[in-house]
Amino acid sequence: MKSTSKALHINLDAGEGLVDEQPLYRYVHALNIACGGHAGDAKTIAKTLEAGAALGLELGAHPSYPDREHFGRRTLEMSREEFKQALHNQLELFDSQCKQLNSHWTHIKAHGALYNDMARNASLAEVYLEAIAPFSSGRILYVQEHSVLAQKAKDKGLKCYHEYFLDRRYADRTRLLNRSDRRAVISTPEESLTQLRLMQSGILEDIMQDRHAIEPHTFCIHSDHENTAEILKRIHEA
Repeated sequence: MKSTSKALHINLDAGEGLVDEQPLYRYVHALNIACGGHAGDAKTIAKTLEAGAALGLELGAHPSYPDREHFGRRTLEMSREEFKQALHNQLELFDSQCKQLNSHWTHIKAHGALYNDMARNASLAEVYLEAIAPFSSGRILYVQEHSVLAQKAKDKGLKCYHEYFLDRRYADRTRLLNRSDRRAVISTPEESLTQLRLMQSGILEDIMQDRHAIEPHTFCIHSDHENTAEILKRIHEA
């Protein structure tokens, strides 16, 4: 993409088994791979790792609440130890597949409701950081810039990428608009490109048209949304 603003780095949630994702990989820089919480298993992890590595993409783990029934899109009430064990199991599975394939992995990004909950829930963010500690050293955390998780991770000296979405609208500077709202998903290439250009210039415009200063590092798109391929093609043609 021809731009003098923030460099373009696109990440894609992958290995979720919803659509044929691989044609999208040529347009992105990093994959966040489902590792058994909301979707995925050893076989799908390995397949996605191999496909991503063949294209030289950055490979990362995409853990979530253990909630395959609702695809990780609802908050789960869990004990501290249950939550930590669930995350450990997912990252251990992912790491083991990487080791078997001799694949280097670069980052961790929470999925769905867990990602959103950690924007404001300090205790949850703390337990999350404890749970991923055996795997986070030397790796990047994809986080919402103004979230509680981002601040706590930075306080621990962890490297963070501020993530913003190409295909979702924002309720405010820390919250995506709930999917129950028909405006939540951006499905047209021109609207997505407009939002990207604004974010690259350091501005996030929420649904109320309030503007917020941001410092983005990476931009996410979902493989299963309508017109994802068309959006990515339009961005790379721009």
